[in-house]
Amino acid sequence: MKASLEAALAALSGAALLVSGPAPAASPAKSLKQQLVGTWMIVSDTFEGAGNKIEVFGPHPKGSMILAGDGHFSVVITRGDVAPFAANNRMKGSAEENTAAVQGGIGYFGTYAVSEGDKTLHLRVESCTFPNWSGTDQRRIVEISGDELRVVNPTPSIGTGTAQVVWKRAK
Repeated sequence: MKASLEAALAALSGAALLVSGPAPAASPAKSLKQQLVGTWMIVSDTFEGAGNKIEVFGPHPKGSMILAGDGHFSVVITRGDVAPFAANNRMKGSAEENTAAVQGGIGYFGTYAVSEGDKTLHLRVESCTFPNWSGTDQRRIVEISGDELRVVNPTPSIGTGTAQVVWKRAK
C-alpha cells in the first residue's frame, strides 16, 4: 500500500509540473533609466551650504518631475505658500509679488541621459525660469529605493552648496 501511495504521489507531482509548466525565469533587473522613467511628485527640497540648511521651497513644496522614456524631461517646483497676485494678472505683479513668485518656483525642461556606472542623471536644459541654466548641462546624483527617488544637485541655483530633492513616484 505504501509503495502504491508513493507511486500515486509521484505521478501527481509529475502531472502538476506538466500542467503548470516550468518555473518562470527571473525577470532581469531594470536598468537605472528604466527605474527613473515616469512621473515623480516632490516631497522635499533642502539646501545645505555655508553652515545653513534650508527648505528651498518651504515645508510644503509642490511640484513634479517627468522623465519620459524617449529622453525628454520636465521639472516644475513651487512653494506651496506663494500668495496670489492682487491684480490677478501675472504681468501686473508688484515688486514684492514678482520677487515671491521668482524665488518661490523653478521650472525647466530638455533632454536627459542616464549614466548607470556612477548613478547620475545628465540633464541638457533647453530652457529654465532661472535663465542661467538655459542651454546648460546639469548633473544629478540619483538613488532609488522603492517608490522614493533622492536626487542630489551639487550645483544648485541658489548658491554654493548642495541641494537634495526627495521625490515619490506618482500613483
